[in-house]
Parts: sequence; C-alpha cells; structure tokens
Amino acid sequence: MPPLECLRFEDLSPYLLLRNGNYLYKVPFRDDFAVVKVYFGSRGGFANLVKSAENVLLAGQTSYMPRTRRRIERECLDVWRRHGFRVYETYDDVRVEAPGCPDDGYTVFEYRDGPKLNAYLADAQVPESERFDTYRRFLLEWSRRHELAIAEREPRLVHENGDGKHVLVFDDGFHWFDFEMIWRSAARVEEQVWHEIVQYVWNIHKSIPESLRGRLLDETVTSYPDLARLRAACLSFLEHPRLGWRMARRLDRTLRARARKPTSKYNVAQQLLDRLAS
Repeated sequence: MPPLECLRFEDLSPYLLLRNGNYLYKVPFRDDFAVVKVYFGSRGGFANLVKSAENVLLAGQTSYMPRTRRRIERECLDVWRRHGFRVYETYDDVRVEAPGCPDDGYTVFEYRDGPKLNAYLADAQVPESERFDTYRRFLLEWSRRHELAIAEREPRLVHENGDGKHVLVFDDGFHWFDFEMIWRSAARVEEQVWHEIVQYVWNIHKSIPESLRGRLLDETVTSYPDLARLRAACLSFLEHPRLGWRMARRLDRTLRARARKPTSKYNVAQQLLDRLAS
C-alpha cells in the first residue's frame, strides 16, 4: 500500500470555513481546495458524553461522540453512493497533521460549492417556473430514497439532519451532505421517514418567501409519488402513534407560542394534510 499523502499545517484557523459544533476548514489541496472536517471540536468531552446519553437513551439515535459521528457519516456516504445518490467524495489517501486535528477525528472531503435547495427556491433571480421544476425533480429523488430505506429497513438512508440546507442544487442533479447521526432502529424506519418528510417540508416552507409557500405545498402533493406516505407523515407528527410523544406534542402546542405560528411544524403539517384531503 502506498504511503498516505500528508497535509501539514502549523495552524488551521486561517482556513476556517464554518464552525457549527464541528470545525470545517477549506484548505489548499492539489491545485484546488479540500475541506477538513474536525468532528465536534468545539464541545468538550463531558458535554459530548451528556448529550450522547440523552440522544441514545431518549431519542433512539447514535451518539454525539466525535469518533462515532465520523464513523456514522462515512458509513452513510458509502450506503448513499451505493444506491446512486450523489454525496461528497472523501480523500482517504490523505492524512492531516495539525494542532487540534486528532487521528480518527476528522475526514478530508472534496470541496464543491453550489446553491442550497432553500436558497435556490427563494432566489428571485431564478424564474419561478425553473425553481419549481427543480423542486419536482427533488421530490422524485427524495421519494426514491424513502422507498429504498423502507424496503431495505436501512436507517442510514434516512436523512436524520434533513432539511433544504443540506442539499446542493446542480444542473445535473442534487448533492446531499451531513450524515453524522442516524436513528438506530431498523424496525422503525418508516416512522423515521415520516419524520424526515415533515422536517424537510417545514424547513423549506419557512425559508422561502411567503408568496411561494402555498405553491410549495401544492407541488409537494402533486409531485410526491406516494400520497399515502405524505398523509401518514402528517398524521404521525400531529397525532403521534406513541402515547408519550403524542401527549408531549399536545402540551407543546398548548404552552409554546411559537408552536402556533403560521410557519410552525404543526401548522405546516396541518396545511399539507388539508391539501391531501381536498
């Protein structure tokens, strides 16, 4: 096996691209750039441990521990690629030596930029017809992944951190990213898909101009191939099949003012359900 190419930096801070719990650095690489992702470098080990316990025991997800997040993301990248979905490539033949970049605590990704789905759908410089043509194509690819996840009972095909900020739009397709955590139960994949559906529609809905929100919901109903799944997603969120979650959400809607906003998940799910019924 040939030796790994080594990237050495005395200090990564000049290359900081984003800090969102993780640290992402855009570094010069092979006459272009790469992204070095250091997993949850801004949170201490004890905080990660506490958050992990909450996540594993209460939410049924994988943990926040940096090495676990790295492992899960790399597993998901492999699974998504195998099923034909476009994700960032990784440079596994490269190692990084830099302060604050621990062994097995980072991944080196290709650098590729483009408009995120939310921003693209909100961009007044793009004709509205083109934006919704793209959204209809997105719905077909999105639905195909949901079908596969359910058929194979594969939690790694559910986008746990799914929203329009984690999809890039290119002329020839979509580019998906951010796979650090998954739900752990293969038996509950369908329920996890329902959660993803509401999460995506709500996130995109609140991110685009108010004048387009009704059309977004109409297009979702018209172009998502499985209306029964859309309906089940809305019903699951509004009247969760598990008693504890159902009671918690009823309490949430009663007590929290933001739950009653027009752009809340509850109201978006209800609006989508109303359209499905009409």
